Amino acid sequence: MLDKNGVEIKTGQIVEITGAYFKNDNGLYFVTRSPGDPGWCGSDHSLTKISKTGKISKAKYNLCFWPIISTVSDRFKSAEARAWNKEHAQIEVKAIKNMAEVAAYFQAKADELNDPIRYLTYSIGEDHPEVIRNKVLRDHFATLAKAVMGEEVTP
Repeated sequence: MLDKNGVEIKTGQIVEITGAYFKNDNGLYFVTRSPGDPGWCGSDHSLTKISKTGKISKAKYNLCFWPIISTVSDRFKSAEARAWNKEHAQIEVKAIKNMAEVAAYFQAKADELNDPIRYLTYSIGEDHPEVIRNKVLRDHFATLAKAVMGEEVTP
């Protein structure tokens, strides 16, 4: 998927949403998942709100998807929001100076998989598809953590 300037949106990038129906949806986000990522079967981008200084939001409503989805219970308001967002909402890839928290987020996701991999390897074997799937996901997150910080990533 491309932003308003034709730049491809990828996991780990900072993006800014403008023109959304609900003001809470506008702002800076970092892309946590994208179509084609290991372990992600969605056709949209998963976003988490972030400040201009690089601090990840801990607010109750800090998540968003692109294209924006409406989750209000009033179906007429939801339809109005969908139509508005389709016509007016825009996303643009941006850059911020401090990407340390974003890199730490992805590294923590990679580290969370170490214990399950160890357990599954012991329980069902090194060659089991579930072990391989978890290793691929762990390596994906570790690679993202390095790439976000601008480190050289070797395959």
